[in-house]
Amino acid sequence: MNKFAYCMMTGIVGMIGAVYAETVAIYQVTDMAGQSEHQVMNKEASTNLAAQIKEEAKVFPVILATAKKEWEANKENKIPFPVAKIKLRTVKKIGSDFSNKDAAEKKMGQIESRASEKLAEAEKEKTSGRNNKKQKPDPEVIAKETLKNTLVNNAINDVNKRMAEKLGREVPMFGFISSSEKKEDKKEVKKEVKKEVVKEAKKEDKKDVKKDVKKDAEKK
Repeated sequence: MNKFAYCMMTGIVGMIGAVYAETVAIYQVTDMAGQSEHQVMNKEASTNLAAQIKEEAKVFPVILATAKKEWEANKENKIPFPVAKIKLRTVKKIGSDFSNKDAAEKKMGQIESRASEKLAEAEKEKTSGRNNKKQKPDPEVIAKETLKNTLVNNAINDVNKRMAEKLGREVPMFGFISSSEKKEDKKEVKKEVKKEVVKEAKKEDKKDVKKDVKKDAEKK
């Protein structure tokens, strides 16, 4: 092989290596609360994330067991320790590699848009079902559900904090709601329930007035 051919081959190999190094892919990352987020990452970033998750998996069982034991010893916790709600982080590759980041981000946007549409439709059907049944909000049921969600949130927060302390780094969460924010949500729920109760009471009052007017008219 002459010098020119060798240089050409070396250059081609170098170009292929550069292109390969720049390829990216879409990954679905799921946090400890089971919330998912899509991210565009190159090979190095995805490998580092996989290594972090592997490190987390080693300490997770012991931390979860310790948190569960302390939870059950605390009489203020009114529900069993929510083991099923606390998960190890996971990462999953979606589709094939992309030669450039812009194309990957465009595809990721399409994936997230479809997911948002499905969620919106599911919520619409759920709301429509409630309206058809004409169910009135039960303040007691809502209060119990809010308390349960707050306690589950506290348990996830506790395990996440223990993981961070043990590993010496944060374990990212997506859209994680803190306990203080949950308290604000609870206040808002109470306000909404009160509004609905007042609204329903006014409707009943109007019906009664109409009945009385009708009776008076019939008498005359």
